[in-house]
Amino acid sequence: GLHGWDSDWSRLVSARGADGQSHTWHVLDNGVVEPIGTVLCVHGNPTWSYMWRGLASASTRWRIVAVDALNMGFSDRTNENRQLAGHITDLGAVTAALGIDGPVVTVAHDWGGPISLGWALAHADQVAGIVLMNTGVARPGDLRIPPLIQAVRTRATLRASCVSSPMFLRGALRLARPSLPKEVRQAYAAPYPNSASRVGIGHFVADIPFGPKHPTYAMLDTVAHGLHHFAETPSLLLWGAKDPVFSMAFLADLRKRLPHAVVHGYPEAGHLVMEDIGGAAVILDWLETIPASTPISGSPGEPTGATTDDGRRLWSAAAARKNDDAVAVAEMAPDGSTEVSRTLSFADLEQRVEEVRTRLIAAGVQPGDRVAPLIPPGIDLVVSVYACWRAGAVVVATDAALGVRGIAKALRATRPDHIIADWRGLALARSLHLPGKALSLKTVPGALRRILRIHASLAKPVETIGPEASEYQPGPEDLAAVVFTSGSTGPSKAVAYRHKQLEAQRDALIATYSLNRDDRLVAAFAPFAILGPALGITSVVPAMDVSSSGSLDAGAFANAAGAIQATIAFASPAALANVVATADGLDDDQRATMTQLRAVASAGAPISKEALDSMRPHFGHAAIYTPYGMTEAMPVTNISLEEIEAAGAGNGVCVGLPVGGVELAVTTIDESGHSSWDFIQGVGITGEICVRAAHASDGYDTLWATQNQTRQGGWHRTGDVGHIDSAGRLWVEGRIPHLILSANGPLTPVGIEHRAESVDGVRQAAAVGVGPIGTQQLVLVVSTTEPHADVVANEQLAQAVRAAIHQDVAAVLTTHELLVDRRHNSKIERQRIAAWAETVLAGAKVPRL
Repeated sequence: GLHGWDSDWSRLVSARGADGQSHTWHVLDNGVVEPIGTVLCVHGNPTWSYMWRGLASASTRWRIVAVDALNMGFSDRTNENRQLAGHITDLGAVTAALGIDGPVVTVAHDWGGPISLGWALAHADQVAGIVLMNTGVARPGDLRIPPLIQAVRTRATLRASCVSSPMFLRGALRLARPSLPKEVRQAYAAPYPNSASRVGIGHFVADIPFGPKHPTYAMLDTVAHGLHHFAETPSLLLWGAKDPVFSMAFLADLRKRLPHAVVHGYPEAGHLVMEDIGGAAVILDWLETIPASTPISGSPGEPTGATTDDGRRLWSAAAARKNDDAVAVAEMAPDGSTEVSRTLSFADLEQRVEEVRTRLIAAGVQPGDRVAPLIPPGIDLVVSVYACWRAGAVVVATDAALGVRGIAKALRATRPDHIIADWRGLALARSLHLPGKALSLKTVPGALRRILRIHASLAKPVETIGPEASEYQPGPEDLAAVVFTSGSTGPSKAVAYRHKQLEAQRDALIATYSLNRDDRLVAAFAPFAILGPALGITSVVPAMDVSSSGSLDAGAFANAAGAIQATIAFASPAALANVVATADGLDDDQRATMTQLRAVASAGAPISKEALDSMRPHFGHAAIYTPYGMTEAMPVTNISLEEIEAAGAGNGVCVGLPVGGVELAVTTIDESGHSSWDFIQGVGITGEICVRAAHASDGYDTLWATQNQTRQGGWHRTGDVGHIDSAGRLWVEGRIPHLILSANGPLTPVGIEHRAESVDGVRQAAAVGVGPIGTQQLVLVVSTTEPHADVVANEQLAQAVRAAIHQDVAAVLTTHELLVDRRHNSKIERQRIAAWAETVLAGAKVPRL
């Protein structure tokens, strides 16, 4: 038999096809008794119903039916060249013969997409849902025909590559990422042993319309324009990003035609996404979210938190100061000196934002369009972001710390409609083949403008944009921004925020830190670089390398604070650590400036009491805070240094009480490190930290499966582990992927590391698990103040560490520096350190850490 195939699924169904003749189709049918409905699966080219074996074996509540097209799989071979319209009619004949009458969810891949959608349009009263994977109904914009298709489509090569030889078949199967096992490749090839059996593969390729004169073009166009009929039909789009045939541009096209569809993109998957990701589980999870008979409107899920719209938009506080000549945004000279390179008053900010908003609209930016500003923190970024928001655009905000490759990957996944940058940023975007029309910040000479394909200049005045566009304002429910997680705790994810959620975040920050218009902000933490105008306060970004927060030195920090007479500062732990480390170089004026701050917040990662203590001498009487949060919700809790001291020692880092409007909960974690939605009713019990708040994000963009796992009833599962103490304070003990899964149950790393760091000579520690899950051994990797000749700690150090942490320790290893993440320069890369430790303990050559 074929690998993974149950012979009981195979049925032969006879019916009259599109040509009026009787034919026999091979059909997969898992025969579920009393199903909720039918999942009708349609394959593409050159596959067959074998693609849907995972769904057939896993589904116990839905009947899975998959039809091999005529001339494909194990269905009849005919003498007719079947085209799209014929395949659609054939599919209807088979479903009628099977007695399928709804509710039906169509699932399709490749050329099966248009076939399934054509069937759905003809049976709209039966359709309860649509799932599409790496397919298309139209060639997007000026996108060229994929080279792979062009190469085999010519009259000279089509028969030779698709029919006479198995070249096209084998080439398609090689698109799997990772490679398919031999037995799976053999199963896919089983219906196509010779040229006579492969005739349908050639027909499918020949049926791809390159232009309007092709006989299939009109049918495909009818399908494409008919998708508006499914505006309220639950839809799921699963996409492999590394598909050389159906690229991300095809996904963007389908999203515009099915704007309510939920999406999950797989950055490392290719054309055969069903094989690459094992898609059955995702599809079955999604089926649980839809009503089986009544279509629903919009995306599934509950709103995150409740908030009252008071009419105060993100730009309202700045707009209220439109007649104020006080500085709104200041830019420091890049050399870190006391020089201020540029300032913009609140009055000028209002004028500039309105000018750029008008120019964006004139350039074709429409409400809901995605705009990616590739602009360093400063005046141009602030103006561009607020102009986009007032035009109704969605800001796609990347972080320089992701690096060029990370930014490119992020933008290819989120598909901005427009990119704003100076000529250097647009040149980079062009070289990386990033999507989106190029909008230049400044006037660019004609020749360069043509080379960079600049669509419009935002420096060029426009006459008028019309009254409708002029009066438009986005509402609180409209999407405002897509921002990216750091990637320090896993692959970077795109996080979506609506206007109401960013407005609630603004209000939470104002309430937490008692902000008023007399405050002035040093924003040394990238996410807050554009925050000042939303708060209605003056802000400045210090001179620093925005891709490395640890590059901020004390002089640059003090000079920025002095430039605006700052009262409050937000910075990452790494930035503040370097400020403290370089404070000896400050002059008297700079020291005096730093003591004028009333509050300093270390944001972005939990920080120890000792690190906060080291800041105290440099900030006078300033309150020193460490808020806890994440890209998906910030702030969640807040705690001052004095409150940390009052809490005392404990297992993990005490991050304080929840800020106003935030609910906290902890869910259970099993021995294998998996968490559930079972909330712990008790004090001091470790589990996964969950958050619910009005200012939590809307969820993940193009990551439906991730969102489905991490969101429920407005709660967000953070991936962090910790506990809530009897005073209601939250303690963070680490992250789920960093649990040490020992024979005695999961151990959390942070508390162990802090105890190890209390040992003389230990500068920083990482607690990691080595070995199989369930029997992992605890290993401590420590960086020391004095260099050690051997990677294995000497007996004296090892004994001191073991005595401090009160746990069985398999080994203590030493290194000069521990790996930390790039964005915050402070989160320990425990998974990479664990892999290094395992290599060392296996006796292999010691790799570089």
